[in-house]
Amino acid sequence: MTGQGFGQQVAKDVIDGAQRGRRDSQRLLFETFQPAVQRLLIGMCRDQELARDLTQDVFLTAFQKMTQLRDPKALGGWLKQLTVNTALSHFRKPQYAVSEAAEHQELDAQDWLSQSDWLTQLDNIEQLLAQLEDHEYQLIWLYLVEGYQHEELADMFATTAVVIRQRYHRALKKLKERSQV
Repeated sequence: MTGQGFGQQVAKDVIDGAQRGRRDSQRLLFETFQPAVQRLLIGMCRDQELARDLTQDVFLTAFQKMTQLRDPKALGGWLKQLTVNTALSHFRKPQYAVSEAAEHQELDAQDWLSQSDWLTQLDNIEQLLAQLEDHEYQLIWLYLVEGYQHEELADMFATTAVVIRQRYHRALKKLKERSQV
């Protein structure tokens, strides 16, 4: 095995074994990727217990859908996408629904990168991020930490890139206001 996190490469015979339902191969894949899956979920959920539960869901789904994986080299990316989708699916449940009432406000002409640069320079970034609602936190996390682009996030959140930019902008604006208090 080489690489780290979701970039780890696993022998093709291990993936083939997991696709055929071999428990030893599935266990090896779980042990290899569980830290990366759980780290991403903790980042998205801010709740270790929920992240552990969702980690189990990710691997159950992965092993059920393993035959859909055509390129063994794509396993890490496939698993990362499955992890993000699992978390987003959890937060789409009714108790986590986001109000769309203010989604179409006009954006300021501020530079997105300068806003995120400002955020990464703060000493109390974790305290500020903890004040965000789950959907805002996930958006900031996926964009700044995981490196997803607005268009990719739009697909994940089943909306448009314009709406994602608006949500992102509002979340950063909220953080900026709270950092000055």
